[in-house]
Amino acid sequence: MPDKISYPAKISLSALIFLLAAFGLIFWLIAPAVKDTRAIKIQMESQSLELEKNYAQGKNLKKLADNLKAVEPRWGEVEQIFIKNDDDDALAFFTLLETAEGKNNVAEIEPYSLGGEIPLGQFYSQRALDLNLRGNFTGLIGFISGLEPLKNYININSLQITALNSDLLSKAGTSTPQKLLTAQISADTYWIK
Repeated sequence: MPDKISYPAKISLSALIFLLAAFGLIFWLIAPAVKDTRAIKIQMESQSLELEKNYAQGKNLKKLADNLKAVEPRWGEVEQIFIKNDDDDALAFFTLLETAEGKNNVAEIEPYSLGGEIPLGQFYSQRALDLNLRGNFTGLIGFISGLEPLKNYININSLQITALNSDLLSKAGTSTPQKLLTAQISADTYWIK
């Protein structure tokens, strides 16, 4: 082996060492840094999207809080349309129905049927109410009209009126018979927990 390396070989060897050092630098330093930079970029983008989402939710929450403040003074009025889920308020509601029956000369065929609770959020629920009544046309229509001014909200889903075979003599003392009818009413009532 010669002790002296020729000048072109030295240049080639230097270029090879430089290239190996450059590839080593790229492999051990720059490539991991680029990889970490990409990971940080992805993380920043996801945090940016999450921040925008949280900002939008905060904005909606503020709007909801403002709306609640606007409604809060009238909360008592809103609360009155719901029947309280206690025995006293339920009894008062059914007493109102029976009073409307008496005023309109209408009778129950079967006792009122109250369905199970269907939750409508954290504080309210819905219960089905089935009414089977008997009376003349004027009395049944008067009873149904009497439901409207009640302070409690009642949503009538279906109403079926059927004629019975028997006649009812008018209360006015005249001999003009009136048809006896039955009414099946399916309604929803709303209860506060």
